[in-house]
Amino acid sequence: AMLEAKEKQQEENDVCAICRDPPEDPITSHCGHSFCRLCAIDLLGAAEEESSTTCPTCDAPLSIELHAHTVEDNTTGKPARKRSSQASFLSRLDLKKFESSTKIEALREELNAMLASDPSAKAIVFSQFTSMLDLIWYRLEQTGIKCVKLSGSMTLKAREQVINSFSNDPDIKVFLMSLKAGGVALNLTAASHCYIMDVWWNDAMQSQAMDRIHRLGQFRPMTCVKFIIEGTIEERILKLQEKKRLIFEATVGGDASAIHKLTEDDMKFLFK
Repeated sequence: AMLEAKEKQQEENDVCAICRDPPEDPITSHCGHSFCRLCAIDLLGAAEEESSTTCPTCDAPLSIELHAHTVEDNTTGKPARKRSSQASFLSRLDLKKFESSTKIEALREELNAMLASDPSAKAIVFSQFTSMLDLIWYRLEQTGIKCVKLSGSMTLKAREQVINSFSNDPDIKVFLMSLKAGGVALNLTAASHCYIMDVWWNDAMQSQAMDRIHRLGQFRPMTCVKFIIEGTIEERILKLQEKKRLIFEATVGGDASAIHKLTEDDMKFLFK
């Protein structure tokens, strides 16, 4: 029984207590549970006072150091390394030999068409991978399209400054952010176009991200484009999304576990 309890505790610490995915830019609460930094910011921001919020896992009063930059590794007990910054990632590349990808060039064409149609238009670009966002930033800046980027390690003040710049600076046309960041409480109605660079098996996360621009106060028609490479695992991910949606709708009351967990059968389907 003790072994089962220990395994359950380890499983809980391997996922964010809010979104139930592996934590992005992880932080740990005083009660010992893991969170994505942006998920925690969203949860605490929704409450008037931090003390009024409880941990979704154990119901203890929630206390988190949001600006802590290290987190104890669950397996070694040692501080985990900080997430690499955009500058450090790009500095590891030989940018003189940089070659763009099919998806990045397709995105660039879409953005050029958007701006040709409406020079005042703005877009949000989502990816699961921060390194992909860095490469997109580099390529778009190369071609004269100004961008800003939201990362989970930003302080609340820096986050607000980036959002304000995108919303109010007419020269900034693109907001780059991870799907996880797009799921938190953001209202970005300055954008009317949404581009999803890679699909995720949990379609609810993509829907939350798209909702950032499809909100009260949005007066423009909204356009959303997903980039899928033919003949790759991405096509099976789309099928898995649909399968999970149908299971979710068929369960009594819409059991969230049907859509938020990746099962062994799901993995076999993706990699068959």
